[in-house]
Amino acid sequence: MRSSGAAVCGVLLLALLASLSTGVSAFYLPGVAPRDYAKGQVIEVKVVKLDSIKTQLPFDFYSLPFCRPPRVVESAEGLGEVLSGDRIENSLYKVNQCA
Repeated sequence: MRSSGAAVCGVLLLALLASLSTGVSAFYLPGVAPRDYAKGQVIEVKVVKLDSIKTQLPFDFYSLPFCRPPRVVESAEGLGEVLSGDRIENSLYKVNQCA
């Protein structure tokens, strides 16, 4: 019994250490290649379809009353997005670097 208690304490200690570790500095979305940005470069925000818990069919982002750019342009980033039916479009939003 004593050895199983030590094992439990070891597992709890590992779990505590894992929870205190620092987070990652990057993420990956399947089908999208990582992209580097230069300091001060403007990043365009894009929109995708909207899913609902009430229906199985997705909604086009601009079919709902969101602010819409004067000209909506589709921009597929990869073949996977085209095959999965994602419609990536531009938005009015841009991200600028803060000092």
